[in-house]
Amino acid sequence: MNTSTSISYIKFLNLANAMRELTEFPVLNPMEEYLLNHIALAWHANKNPSVSHTMHTSSEMSPSTVHRHLTTLRRKGFVRLNVDERDNRVKFISHTPLSQQYFSLLGQCLSDSVGT
Repeated sequence: MNTSTSISYIKFLNLANAMRELTEFPVLNPMEEYLLNHIALAWHANKNPSVSHTMHTSSEMSPSTVHRHLTTLRRKGFVRLNVDERDNRVKFISHTPLSQQYFSLLGQCLSDSVGT
């Protein structure tokens, strides 16, 4: 095991936990955080994830559980749902200023933990 890599990861965890405690971000439970990270990967890949698609892509949660956590993420301000212009039954998940700030601060924690 590479000790410096382990120390960097522990530093990141400590910084990320401190950031969550010291900021005004709404608290995320582990499943909400997992789902938000999953959605962020889609955003980073320039994909526009739909609620329906997201509900059926997680092997860790049932579709109804994903939907419930999406609703909570929306209420907490981390995601926004946009209705498709061509089919109003389809809703796409988009980021919000809060989610952008959240990931920006986590990125800063990661940079600080590895000393870049």
